Amino acid sequence: MAINLEQKSNRILGGRRFTSTDLSTSQEAFQSNLDINAGEIYTQAELIPETGLPFSGSSQNGQIYQAEGKNILKYYYRQRLTKSNVDRDVWFFMAPTGSAAGVTPQLIQSGQQTNFISPKYGATSIANSTAEDSTPGYNIRVFVSSTLDSGSLGGSDVQAASTYQFDYKTGVLQFDSSIPSSNEIVYVTAYQYVGKTLANDPDVGIFVQSGSHYNTVNDLKITGSLALLGDLIIDGNTTMRSPDTGSYSLTIEGQMRVLEREINSAVRRAKIEVENLGSIGDREDDNVIDLGGFF
Repeated sequence: MAINLEQKSNRILGGRRFTSTDLSTSQEAFQSNLDINAGEIYTQAELIPETGLPFSGSSQNGQIYQAEGKNILKYYYRQRLTKSNVDRDVWFFMAPTGSAAGVTPQLIQSGQQTNFISPKYGATSIANSTAEDSTPGYNIRVFVSSTLDSGSLGGSDVQAASTYQFDYKTGVLQFDSSIPSSNEIVYVTAYQYVGKTLANDPDVGIFVQSGSHYNTVNDLKITGSLALLGDLIIDGNTTMRSPDTGSYSLTIEGQMRVLEREINSAVRRAKIEVENLGSIGDREDDNVIDLGGFF
């Protein structure tokens, strides 16, 4: 029996397993069907502008938009696409452009570009705008022409969005109708995401890399032991509490030094205080330790 592809795809999209048409959709087991790796997750998506897109013309081809000093978007103006060598209805967004004879659709080509910005990242006000409009949006603009001069393309070369489908994730363009003839070339203007992903962003999480250090402004709570292979420097007060009456709050193996500390040009003299016993400290201070019956 042939696999019912429609039922299979619908069940998978609905978060269910597909095993057999002998089972109804409600009888199939739920499962996680999305296979997403760290390189596919945008960690700087919040820096993609919703309005005020920076590029829309030929002089800006290849330019990079930055936010907070980070590369976020790349602009392609009328990039020449590479056709499939199987048929002319499928074209690939490659940089540099691939062979004029076409490339096999069965393999991911070297230079194939992915991760284009779709209109879902833009505000409603630019939802119908293309990447070449005076007020640009994230919709791609597609041209089909026999000319090799992309600068000479005109309105008659622009393809209606209803004639093709573009996969913004993979950069694959497929024509539903008005398939280009053998002497025609396809050009596309688009925005591409070039920011960080979960796979290559060192700043993801509560720690941010700063030089050779990782910094955080968050509070940390550790349940368990902490082993440090290196120095420990604490700028602030430290309180150690014993978990029970039979254990020590602090055990030191080796030497210990108590030093004076200069704070804002004032000196805090060295001192150790023990509750109900007294203090030991700098000779210039009036420190008294109560030795009880041993004194």
